[in-house]
Order: sequence, then structure tokens, then C-alpha cells
Amino acid sequence: MDQEEQRMKLFERACTVYSKELQRFIYALTRKDLYAMEEIYQNTMLSAWKGLNRLRDDSKLKSWIFVIAKEEARRYYAACKNDNLFAHKSKVEGNISSRGLVVDFTKWVEDRETVKTLIASLEEDEQQLYVLHYFYGLPFKEISGILKLNYSTVRSKHIRGIAKMREKLGVKKVKATPQL
Repeated sequence: MDQEEQRMKLFERACTVYSKELQRFIYALTRKDLYAMEEIYQNTMLSAWKGLNRLRDDSKLKSWIFVIAKEEARRYYAACKNDNLFAHKSKVEGNISSRGLVVDFTKWVEDRETVKTLIASLEEDEQQLYVLHYFYGLPFKEISGILKLNYSTVRSKHIRGIAKMREKLGVKKVKATPQL
């Protein structure tokens, strides 16, 4: 098997094994913008194909592609900001039929919007951390690999982000008193 065939098989493996997970990751980075996710995914796969010969260790294929996706997302949003196309959209989905559900649904939307606003007030890397940890349930160790940050840095950013959000809500941290 020549080098070109090996390259093709490696890329096919990346497409089949990691495509769904990569799409979910990009979807989280784009804050649920389906159009942006598709655009960034295509650009990621194109960049991965073009740069596949630069991959030194095949065992690091997954993290390499996720780093490419993160950079493609950064490029995409930088271009959108420059073109004044970047706008936050709020979508309300659901089919409400009874009055009781309207109140519950309204409260759910308000809470969700509050959380979105709080997370949006954080720095971009902190936002990514919260989406990856709470939305996808990834542990801090895996997030540190994806974001190329030290594990301790990820934990510190998490703690500081919580403190920032509490401050914005006007909630003070209460010290726990030992129960006897």
C-alpha cells in the first residue's frame, strides 16, 4: 500500500469514526448555529485532508482534527465579525397546547435565556469550557486536551467563571458550616 492509499484510509477512518462527535463539538462551539456548524465542519474536513501529510502520529488524529475545528471556528467568526454578519439569534422551539404548559415553558425560556446571557458574558475560552463540560458532559481532563490547556488552568477557569456568574446574579458564596 503506497503513501497516498494510507493517507486516504486514515482520512476515511477519521470521517467515519469522528464525524458525529466532531459535528456535536462544532455545534457547541457555534452556540447551536446549524449553518455555522456545517460551514465549519466542511472547512475542518478540507483542512484536515490538505494537512494530513503533516500529521506525525496517527494515534493523535482525533485531537488534531478537533484542534483544526476550533481554529476553523475562530476563523469563521472573525470573518463574520469583519463582515458584520455575526448576530446572536434566540430561537424558541416547541409546541405548546395548554395554558399550564405556557407558564412552565415561559419560565423555562427565561431561565435558559438567563443562563445563555451569563455564559455569553464570559470570555470565549470560558464559554467553550462550560459548553463542553455541562452540555456534553466532558471531564476537565479531556477538555484540557481539546482546548490545549493545562488541567489546572481548566479547573481555575471553571471556578473563576462560576464566581463571575454568581457576581452578575448578585449571589454571594456561602461558606458551609459543619454539621455536628
